[in-house]
Amino acid sequence: MAIRSINKYSVIKRFSLGKRMYDKQETIYIQEQDAQHGEPQKVFDSNKEYVTDISSDIYSSLRKNFIVPTEDNQ
Repeated sequence: MAIRSINKYSVIKRFSLGKRMYDKQETIYIQEQDAQHGEPQKVFDSNKEYVTDISSDIYSSLRKNFIVPTEDNQ
């Protein structure tokens, strides 16, 4: 099984996920989806602690309105 990368994002609009509120300027990490094995994407907080799994629809919504990749995400 291939190792899925984890990308770093900055919060640009406040939202709640996994019983936790994220404020502007916070950092979150989201693991790539594994479509081949049906694995969901995993979300980690700024301390790199696991928060919850999300669907690709939720991820798309977050990317459109709530989070942006950080500059050091390369």
